[in-house]
Amino acid sequence: MAYLIYRVIISLACFLLIQEYFVTIEYAFGNDRTIKTVRKVSSNPFLKPESTDEEDGHISNTDILFTIDEADAGNGKDNAQKSVDGKKTNDIVKQKEDNNGHSYKLISEYINNGKKFEARNALSDLYFKELDLEKRSEIKKQLDELNNILVFSRTPSPDAHFYEVKPGDSLVKIAKKYNTSYEFIMRVNNKSRTLIKIGERLKILTGELSLLVDKSDYTLTILLNGHFIKQYPIGIGKSDKTPVGTFVVDNKLINPTWYSPDGVYKFGHPKNLLGTRWIGFEDKDDLYGYGIHGTIDPDSIGKNMSNGCIRMKNEDVEELFDFVKAKTRVVLQE
Repeated sequence: MAYLIYRVIISLACFLLIQEYFVTIEYAFGNDRTIKTVRKVSSNPFLKPESTDEEDGHISNTDILFTIDEADAGNGKDNAQKSVDGKKTNDIVKQKEDNNGHSYKLISEYINNGKKFEARNALSDLYFKELDLEKRSEIKKQLDELNNILVFSRTPSPDAHFYEVKPGDSLVKIAKKYNTSYEFIMRVNNKSRTLIKIGERLKILTGELSLLVDKSDYTLTILLNGHFIKQYPIGIGKSDKTPVGTFVVDNKLINPTWYSPDGVYKFGHPKNLLGTRWIGFEDKDDLYGYGIHGTIDPDSIGKNMSNGCIRMKNEDVEELFDFVKAKTRVVLQE
């Protein structure tokens, strides 16, 4: 009996020593339960090493060095990322107590964990489901801040890759290769001129870019792979002249001439209502002559005053003009 008790005591002592050993190992090499200051690298790729393959500009998980937040902590830069405040999303979470509550909570966790790409996509889905205008406005603010980082900056993201300029390249050639417009590449890379240099790395957005026109709230939204990228206020047709349905872009014109029912008016004529840009749709069935254009009457935005086309402020349609290309899909809905 004494021998049995002795064996139990020895076994218990060995067990406690082993436990102490593994706790020590965890503390030394890092474990979320024991070291609260160690940051785990996000699964979302934000910074990558220079590619050794000239044709491979894509970002994979094996390319990740550290997140952009960690880069800022190291160099002290104060950039747009710091404007994305998890507290704002937490406030939205508290306001929402219906079936979407879990989704809002998940978005809050994404932002708090630095997963901006996932947060943007989830917020985009919720934006189009949300019926409360005040809550939609709050979601849009978050979307704008996230897209300023993910889309309209040099920050890498999963729906973009970097192309290294080679001898003989031009922006037009690069845009054609990636089925986009050279103006869009310039916008994303904040370039004011078409000059590019050999070895320069250009951010190229990948996937489908499309437009969604919502007549009920007078908005036009740019979508990238189905997710909210940017939104503009618009004006639509009087007497319900703006149709609904799916169209595709057919042509684009700078400083367009207006062929109106009353006559032909060149750009600059006081009766030319088209403003500085025209983005025309392909004709379909009995619907022809529709498109998106600027305006000489900014006060008409947000109202039903056009002959059926979508009106935008000139500065807005000029930006949109750079984003779209022939065959860009445009959905018009009530």
